[in-house]
Amino acid sequence: MKNLIYYILISVVFYNCKNSPTTKTFNIPPEITTMYSKYVSAWSGTDFTTISEEIYELPFSLYLSDSTIVYKTKKELVSFLTNSFNTLEKNNYGYSITNSWEHYKKDDNIVVIEMNFTRFLKDSSVMGTKNRTATYILRKKNGEFKISAMIPHTPVSE
Repeated sequence: MKNLIYYILISVVFYNCKNSPTTKTFNIPPEITTMYSKYVSAWSGTDFTTISEEIYELPFSLYLSDSTIVYKTKKELVSFLTNSFNTLEKNNYGYSITNSWEHYKKDDNIVVIEMNFTRFLKDSSVMGTKNRTATYILRKKNGEFKISAMIPHTPVSE
């Protein structure tokens, strides 16, 4: 009887942990994870050419807490990226890694996804908050997903 109660208790705990709201498992399609791997690599390498040509879609919207900026031309987008990377460089930014996916919702050719990531300084120590997040809106166009909007939950260049 003791073993049965123990088994039931363990089963209930395991079931609750497995199905708790903090457990995040999403079936992110490989085309999206591959795009994000390329994005994080390009961001870490301050490769604004790859980001502006292969990752971001124009117009690109940046939703900040107090305003929305829409970059309509590649020149505007590259200027934003250049300024962001210059600020990151001044702050001794080294690279970023993806930790996990917080949310994922797909509707036809539109995806809303939230990425949890960490930025590191050049000495590999954590830059600011360890678990940062940003929400992205992706649109599939000409057979591939590109980021058309971003909501950074921490400053982009810090």
